[in-house]
Amino acid sequence: MMETVLVAMSGGFDSFMAAYLLKKAGHRAIGVTFTLFEGTLFDSGDSARSGSRSAAAEARDLCRDLGLPHHVIDLSDVFAGRVVEPFIEGYRRGTTPNPCVLCNRFVKFGAFYDRAVEMGADMVATGHYARAERHDGEVILRKGRDVNKDQSYFLYAIDEKTLLRTVFPLGGHTREGLLVLARTEGLRLPRSRPSQDVCFLAGRRYTDFLSRFIKRRQGRVYLADGTLLGRHEGIHLFTIGQRRGINIPFGEALYVVDIRADENTVIVGTKADLAAHALTARDVSIRYPLGEGLSARVRYRQPDRPCTCAVRGDTLSVRFTEPVDGVAPGQSVVLYRDDIVAGGGVIEKRVALEKTIL
Repeated sequence: MMETVLVAMSGGFDSFMAAYLLKKAGHRAIGVTFTLFEGTLFDSGDSARSGSRSAAAEARDLCRDLGLPHHVIDLSDVFAGRVVEPFIEGYRRGTTPNPCVLCNRFVKFGAFYDRAVEMGADMVATGHYARAERHDGEVILRKGRDVNKDQSYFLYAIDEKTLLRTVFPLGGHTREGLLVLARTEGLRLPRSRPSQDVCFLAGRRYTDFLSRFIKRRQGRVYLADGTLLGRHEGIHLFTIGQRRGINIPFGEALYVVDIRADENTVIVGTKADLAAHALTARDVSIRYPLGEGLSARVRYRQPDRPCTCAVRGDTLSVRFTEPVDGVAPGQSVVLYRDDIVAGGGVIEKRVALEKTIL
């Protein structure tokens, strides 16, 4: 049976191929592009705003090439309130938020999903490299086949109801294979645009963006052993694991290992001081039974690390078999059983080896 599928289209290659594959499979695909940067957080000359408009125009042209309808919907209020403002507030509090997790949860698989249902869609689709497998009214979220492009990390918080009506056409493909397919089929490839870790920064440094909203406030920088080393210009200019920008002479490389907002202090140390053996997380989403054989990822580009975990009340506790670098409050920890996404949460605290949480 032909299903109506609304495809989130950014104007890039991946979402274009998602739409192409859906049409080829016989679905009634409709392209949808979001307007995200029209709120008061972005002025009229903002590069993110102009980039968004050109992306919408590119998506419209790509849909025309495929013979698909195309719509533009304004989700800028949701994006500002659920993604950008928490990003700013997180850095104000000394944490390192992950805006892509928030955007997927509240914008793509929140506001867009709701709008798609209102528009009569049977399913929604995106260009994520992930897989959603349905069995007897339940759905299992898995990593994408392309290990270098897998984006399941960003999707752990999507609720079951939404995921049941979501399709990831690229999940069983590799990016290289899709490029070969596009050339073989004679498809016009989208104009390449540089990949952005945080779309609304539009190539700017995150510190420049944040400094528009957070006043600089000097504070102290301490070594992990408590030695006063110098001063900083604002905790929002730092994130856990950061090496550049500390600007304090020392005998070996220094890294940010802790940010204490209540004291307005930054703690630095050596590479060894970055290691964490455990963490706790809040805002927990468990989507698959926990038990033995679990691994966890604390950053998108980091490898999975073997771990044990437990949920008590609203708190997820994770202990790693080997120490892990880059555990930062505000980022997400995502649990896996082989290639199945078992759940995750927002990191609240990195825990030293001598402390027991499990």
